[in-house]
Amino acid sequence: MAKGGGKEGRRATKHRYAARSRWRQRAWTGGFAAGVIVLAILGLRAAGVFEPPGANVDLNASRPAPGETVGTKMPDQGNTHIPDNERFSYNSTPPTSGSHWLTPTSWGVKDSQEPNERTTHNLEHGGIVIAYGPDLPSADAARLTALVRGASGTYRKIVLEPYAQLTDAQIALTAWRWILKLPAYDETQIVKFIQAHYQSAEAPEPAAF
Repeated sequence: MAKGGGKEGRRATKHRYAARSRWRQRAWTGGFAAGVIVLAILGLRAAGVFEPPGANVDLNASRPAPGETVGTKMPDQGNTHIPDNERFSYNSTPPTSGSHWLTPTSWGVKDSQEPNERTTHNLEHGGIVIAYGPDLPSADAARLTALVRGASGTYRKIVLEPYAQLTDAQIALTAWRWILKLPAYDETQIVKFIQAHYQSAEAPEPAAF
């Protein structure tokens, strides 16, 4: 009886190990598949597949008039490169010039605020950085996002980001040495600023990307 019981016990143990092995294999396979799906979704999101389409913006409807000044010109703080994570004291919020990190951020719409020292490098390359404050209504934030996406075919070098320190306006547009603060969403003024200062010769490296 003991011998037969031993065989039955070994057989039961063997079945348990086999079942556990199958479960682990299925769990590993399921986890791998889930990881692949997540990476695919993240990649598609980064490519803008899941983003709402850009607005149909008439970029010629809001051109600055001859001699029209769009924004306020700020003193030039130079364009020295500083090590990453080193900070710089800028003369405007958001900045319009000054020392900055070695690598700019990527162009496009951001979900979170970028460091000043990184986006200032984007300005050095002749780009436009658009910041919106925490009080901007969500509907206007969506309109602003759609405008930037709609203009990106012509004006690729634009960064749009939330900006927690923007408390004296709802939207601030910056280019190298220029800033325009808006109390509310104003498509005409936004487009005018982009046209007036995009890849301006005042930027140290307007042709850089």
